[in-house]
Amino acid sequence: MDRACVKKLTLSDVQNKLAVPSDMAAIMPPADPERNIPIRVLDDWGQVYNFYLSGRRGRYIKPVFQAKEWRAFIKCRGAKDGDQIYFWHEVDESKHTQYCIVFCKNYL
Repeated sequence: MDRACVKKLTLSDVQNKLAVPSDMAAIMPPADPERNIPIRVLDDWGQVYNFYLSGRRGRYIKPVFQAKEWRAFIKCRGAKDGDQIYFWHEVDESKHTQYCIVFCKNYL
């Protein structure tokens, strides 16, 4: 495992789509405003999600995970503002890149 990227979730991340921070974006294919790029992600419960990475135009250029699959993950975990995710990539035995995510509740 490479070093995990850590993101503290914002209210917008929980209610809508995930704004992908620069360190996460650096380990994924480049975002494209013309099309959504599927990112297959394995969570710590063994569930596989197909998040869609999208570039944005205009003032908000940070890429996002589109709402549909991202919201399914958030809803399953009961995520709230202030919770955290850890995200990293690995290369498996077949030389395929695999993305992994771990969700952590903020109990404070």
